[in-house]
Amino acid sequence: MSDDDGLIELETDAAWIAAAVLLVACLGGAVVLAEWPLLGVTPEDPDEPLLVEPAEGGTQLWPYTARAHDFGTRTLGINMVFYGSPDDVRTALTDRSALEWEDEQVHDGDADAETVSTERIDFDPDAEDLGDVISWGDAEGSTRYTYFQADGDGEWADESYQLHAGTYLGERRHIRAYDDPAGEWTAVQIHEEHWDWFRLRHTVTGVSESQRELESEFMNDPAVETVVRMPFENETADSDGWVTGIYLAGAALPFVLSGFVARPRKAVRKVSSFSDRHRREITLGVALFGLYTAVRWLAITGEILLSDVSPKVVAAPLYVALVFGVPATAYLLGKGSNKTWAFAFATLGLGAAIIVDFAAMGVSVLPLRVVLHRAAVLIAVGLIAFGAAKSVEQAERPQPLVVGIVSWFVVLFASLFGYV
Repeated sequence: MSDDDGLIELETDAAWIAAAVLLVACLGGAVVLAEWPLLGVTPEDPDEPLLVEPAEGGTQLWPYTARAHDFGTRTLGINMVFYGSPDDVRTALTDRSALEWEDEQVHDGDADAETVSTERIDFDPDAEDLGDVISWGDAEGSTRYTYFQADGDGEWADESYQLHAGTYLGERRHIRAYDDPAGEWTAVQIHEEHWDWFRLRHTVTGVSESQRELESEFMNDPAVETVVRMPFENETADSDGWVTGIYLAGAALPFVLSGFVARPRKAVRKVSSFSDRHRREITLGVALFGLYTAVRWLAITGEILLSDVSPKVVAAPLYVALVFGVPATAYLLGKGSNKTWAFAFATLGLGAAIIVDFAAMGVSVLPLRVVLHRAAVLIAVGLIAFGAAKSVEQAERPQPLVVGIVSWFVVLFASLFGYV
């Protein structure tokens, strides 16, 4: 071997080792950021939880949801309150045209002036094109609890019902509704989320956008007496702690909302001598892109066609295809490829699929820990392709391949078991 060959080999080893170090740094950063919000945070004092009074003299509400009957397990903040009977509220959310409203509806009590602001929210009906109807249907989701207190006695309650607009295995707006035990109002937690294939559960991407969208459905509507904003001071995620209060009244009309307009993105691939020389590497990138994208849309299609089957049953075989299909594709198509371009197209193909998937799910903002985790995923797949290409040159199993395969399962398990 000439000195030049030794130098090239040294540079190649330095490159994949640097990629492995970057992978560890990304995954470590994601884990640290996932735990960081919990460090130094004292759980809310169970003896003195924050309680609000949506209706004067009525039931008090802890304006959060929680994973268990414990204030320290709180998740998202309540961000909407509908005033009216629980049955009318549910009908208003699912099928408002079926409501039989009285000409006038008198509320037993307005919001506590010391707790809420009765500043009316005005809405210009000509400001948006209200033409697309969002259909809310029954939803599946993890149980979340909230806390009610009346006459000094408190009780934990799970959601009265869940609704969603979208698909369980895709992107959706998700509602958890909690009926006031006294029947005066319904507290609602609404957020946007998408099914995360690496975590095998939903990732919440925000709450304020869904709150504004649902709020706008009821503004300037004969079925609504007034819409107000109330400072509950329960900031979580991107919420500012101001809750929407909607007072149902009058005759119901079908409601509409300015819908989402898909903006297809067109890409033009130039045919050149480069594509002829790197056909196998390009095929690798396209295959990884197609595999990841197919998993998402097959899941959504299966959920729609098999409506009587739990979405998680639909997701299970597709997750297995993702877990083993991605590294297998990277290895099989990486063999016989140029090492550098195999790494490049493997990360490019899967990275493009992840970005397109986020765009299709309506995700525009991501936590830094999620960005770092996905970077670790891409580097792991790139190292598998790189190692597979290098395996042609040497008899023993190359180190980059081993590091890539081990890293792939480490990043999967880190997200699956909640470390990210």
